[in-house]
Amino acid sequence: MTDNVLLFASSKGGVGKTTVALGLSRALAKLGQRVLLADFDFSSPCLDLLCGMEDHVLCTAADLAKEICTPGDALLRPYDELELYLLPASQEDCMAELPEAEQITRLACAVEQAAEQIGAEYVLLDTGAGVSKGLHAAAKTARSAVIVAGHTPASIRAAGMTGQRMLSHGITETYLVINPYDVKSCAAKKNTRHSMLEIIDGAGVPLLGVVPYDYALVLAQEGHGSGELSAAAFQNIANRLRGQAVPLFSGLPKIRKQKRMLFQ
Repeated sequence: MTDNVLLFASSKGGVGKTTVALGLSRALAKLGQRVLLADFDFSSPCLDLLCGMEDHVLCTAADLAKEICTPGDALLRPYDELELYLLPASQEDCMAELPEAEQITRLACAVEQAAEQIGAEYVLLDTGAGVSKGLHAAAKTARSAVIVAGHTPASIRAAGMTGQRMLSHGITETYLVINPYDVKSCAAKKNTRHSMLEIIDGAGVPLLGVVPYDYALVLAQEGHGSGELSAAAFQNIANRLRGQAVPLFSGLPKIRKQKRMLFQ
């Protein structure tokens, strides 16, 4: 299996972790990469909803882990124009009869099977908030972690805690994505919100990218239009993951003009 296996984590819910996982998956696929996106949030799975595939789910990661189906049965392809494949999660705990250690091992094997089925160049694993079975299973497979933090003090502290948790799983390569970043408020003269440097310092995790607040992205998740502002931010993050030195707000000229204010 590819070495490009990333898990997405946060000790706090509501920071847009799943949105970031999907946005980055789409961005990588647009760069011509074959991507596997696996939903390992077994307490509140929603990637099938965000992809508009909720009526197409017949088999899940749990079914594949229990050898009830093949990888081809479980995998979905939400976008015809992209080599992006979704491994959905069940809305129920379908593996409760097995010891948790065995569940984790089987789920990790299921991801490897699905990745090999499509010849994935990138594998992205979306986990639930906090410590969960999905997090343990993803950590068993992942090489690196993307930690998502918002503007609130609670989410910044949670990002730092998540970074420490990744170390306990043996994952030393961690990245921070700030989402969503309130550019308008932070660029104001009487700004009282955390600056970008304060968020980075509070989390203690190297910055990979920033996703500005984009109401169009909210509408896009409900099937109305597309979030172009966010798409550019995710494309920047995808390029950085692939080793390119991309300016923080490349392709976002209005925000680049305010860059100095955002770091104060």
